Amino acid sequence: MVWFLIDILHLPKRLKLLTVKNKRNRERPTKRRHKPFPAFKMCLALVVIILLGIKRFEKIKPLLSTEEKLANLIGLPRFFGVTTARNFINEFSLWHLRQLDAVNTQILKEFGESSIQDLPILDIDGTTHSVESQKREKAVIGYNKKNKGKPCYQWSVGFIREEAISQKLHPGNTKTGAFSHFEETVSDTQKKLGIKNLIIRVDGLYCNSKMLNYCFSEGHQFVTTANYNWVRAYKDTKLEEANWRQYDEKTRLYDLGWGKTLNHCPNKLRIILVEKEQEKLKMKKRKKLLRYAIITNISFLSEPESIYEFHHQRQTIENFFKEAKNPFNAGKMPSQLFRGNEAYLHLVTIAYNCFHIFKKNICQQASEESLLRHLKIGLSPMEQNYPQKMTKSGLLE
Repeated sequence: MVWFLIDILHLPKRLKLLTVKNKRNRERPTKRRHKPFPAFKMCLALVVIILLGIKRFEKIKPLLSTEEKLANLIGLPRFFGVTTARNFINEFSLWHLRQLDAVNTQILKEFGESSIQDLPILDIDGTTHSVESQKREKAVIGYNKKNKGKPCYQWSVGFIREEAISQKLHPGNTKTGAFSHFEETVSDTQKKLGIKNLIIRVDGLYCNSKMLNYCFSEGHQFVTTANYNWVRAYKDTKLEEANWRQYDEKTRLYDLGWGKTLNHCPNKLRIILVEKEQEKLKMKKRKKLLRYAIITNISFLSEPESIYEFHHQRQTIENFFKEAKNPFNAGKMPSQLFRGNEAYLHLVTIAYNCFHIFKKNICQQASEESLLRHLKIGLSPMEQNYPQKMTKSGLLE
């Protein structure tokens, strides 16, 4: 994986534009001693540490103090300690965060699939980051489902083709800021792709009249979920049992057609009611029946099943937050400063996109021969002429 970051993605060259710890606008620049850990090498090392699954900065020294060969591969004499890592990310400002965002955008434009879509499908989702009852800058007590009453951050991320193209850490987690998070993600994606119209899939947390009116005014197509009782209140139609369509053993759909959904949204939307039987929990005697409504202004999908499947595909991006919080350990905020935590999440996003590109281009080859040919290693001229005679061990029969 390290050779892929250095030789294929050229990540060290891209990170050289970072100006962390560089004092600008000085008539007489201060001559400093030789830095064993320049800014671009520090960022590369932190990306590697994230990919290795190091939980906290305190674990860097105990786990990687003897890994000198790995440090030499990325151009370091050794791995740094917790103080060096924390002091480095605390030096980040908004200007440096924009530089990291530019690095991520360059990688996706050259190696990703998000920038080559004719009509991009933007998936927007967010997660809550609790701060473990520790003092963190701009952490606010707000809507925190798992840890009620604890200060937290809100991390909003936009995806295209499962690639994180836009992300931002927000101070606190409140429902009132959902629309502003949504609008910022959409506008940032439009600027990066140079596209006006998008197809947007969002969770029901973002569903309100402001979001719906914004999508209509900007010409976006969208699909989201709404409260079952809200929709039934506006669309007072008698539900005939015969009109329910069985999707699978636990899910059935009801097509309500086009109608009004929210009070301050005059436009009509396509409404699909969903009833899904969840799996029985160990502590519960009964199975829970989940009811919600899918609302959309998409016209190219006519069948209720196709609309349900199209919206259901957005659940694949939830793996990002699972991987970010567990293997990449982004759930632990490493700094007391807000900008430092933002910088760390930017590095997590770069690490995730690099790993995602690696899986798509390297790990999903059709066969061992095509994988070796793609890597341009391990094949002699004779093996290239007769690949069908190769065994699994790479030897000729």
